[in-house]
Amino acid sequence: MSSIRFLEVCRDFRLGDMLRLGMVKSRMRDGSGLSCTEFLYQILQSYDWYRLSRDYNCHFQIGGNDQLGHFDAGYDYIKRKTGKISASICLPLLTDAQGKKLSKTSKEHSNIWLDERKTSPFTFYQYFRQKPDSVIIPLLKQVYVHFSLQTIEEIEEIEREHQANLGKWIAQEKLAEELTKLVHGSNGLKIAKQCSKMLFSDSLSELRKMPTSFIEEQFGTASVQQLFRSRFSTIGELADKVHSGDGSSINKMKTGALKLNGIQFTNPDEVIDFDKICLNGKNITLVCWGKRKYHLIKWIG
Repeated sequence: MSSIRFLEVCRDFRLGDMLRLGMVKSRMRDGSGLSCTEFLYQILQSYDWYRLSRDYNCHFQIGGNDQLGHFDAGYDYIKRKTGKISASICLPLLTDAQGKKLSKTSKEHSNIWLDERKTSPFTFYQYFRQKPDSVIIPLLKQVYVHFSLQTIEEIEEIEREHQANLGKWIAQEKLAEELTKLVHGSNGLKIAKQCSKMLFSDSLSELRKMPTSFIEEQFGTASVQQLFRSRFSTIGELADKVHSGDGSSINKMKTGALKLNGIQFTNPDEVIDFDKICLNGKNITLVCWGKRKYHLIKWIG
């Protein structure tokens, strides 16, 4: 959309209505304020829904409850432009341990996507499988109540079983299975569990026997990183490239946080021996940061 076209769209919006948006009033009240971009976002979202309704006959949306004001604005705009009625449903937000919503705009490195090209079924599954006990029950209830056909009684039974067997990750397993199957289907869940079993059940030896194509399939496109051999001469250089979390990759490496194919590397100046770091002669390397954060390198050249 050109800037001129955007200004033409703005004619259909009244400043008084925009100022009454809950998010706007809240930000003005607490003194944090908001940028012009944030304030005008409701216009862009309303126009987006209008185009969806006009071009694709889409008159229904589902979103988080923080989108209610934007949905209202879109509803009014579509009705004003076309005379047609649209509708939306708002669901409670899924939040992390700090109460922050799980979203694509998160500045954390642990955000997840529904698209398997961005977050593989294995990574998606492990994201929920590794949730701590302190947050798992509230998150489980959120998911099961709003995204599952399970009854309240069944949810309460899972909670009782989990509390009686702390350390067995019962609720985490249920949640990871439920959401992975919902998003990636039965086959996606099967792949995620197969990959998890090979990595976390001391069966790396089984992984070594598998063909490269099978291993890549288990990780999915999103968890496979393609790198050129010629661009790396030391383990430290490689560590910098494959590290995605906060803090210094070198410092973490020196404390033993980096493993390649299950072997710990602590010297950043060590010259790379590709015969050593490639998995059983294959053109791939299994990278692990910490205890459970895995992804795959596929070498080029």
